[in-house]
Amino acid sequence: MAQAVVEFILRVLSGVPDFLKIIVLAMAPLTEYQLAIPVAIERFHFAPFTAYLLALIGSLCLFFPLYFGLDALRGFVSKTLPVLLRPLDAFLLRAEHKMKDNYAKYGAFALFLFLVIPFPLTGIWTATTAAVVLKIPFRPAFLGILCGVLGGQLLVTILTVGVGALIGQ
Repeated sequence: MAQAVVEFILRVLSGVPDFLKIIVLAMAPLTEYQLAIPVAIERFHFAPFTAYLLALIGSLCLFFPLYFGLDALRGFVSKTLPVLLRPLDAFLLRAEHKMKDNYAKYGAFALFLFLVIPFPLTGIWTATTAAVVLKIPFRPAFLGILCGVLGGQLLVTILTVGVGALIGQ
């Protein structure tokens, strides 16, 4: 499924410069940096450091609008598109459940832990949403998420380059 999502996004972005494709992949909720970095390195032959930076730009572009705009988005949806309120609230509830116990135990460090291990659907979308729902103050939320993204992206980059070297590319 992930490959199909990547192919769809790349097809929609045909004609767009490759570096922008990687930024958009890093921003997309189903791909995020976990797939943007391997695609940048393996498909578009970006240097690992360049792939890392492009994915970082895409990831961090999301934090500020999500952190500061999620409550406003929910209000807008409830007034103009109430049919979408149920799926949005389900997403918010799912993010809260993923982080609530860990945040109670570890504080903002839980955001770091959540992001540094690059599992599917454990990206900046969910972490930032959880930070908003749990009312984590801006500074600890941003620092935990930033450090988690930096570490997770480093791990994905190392694994991508290492796997490529192992298979002889």
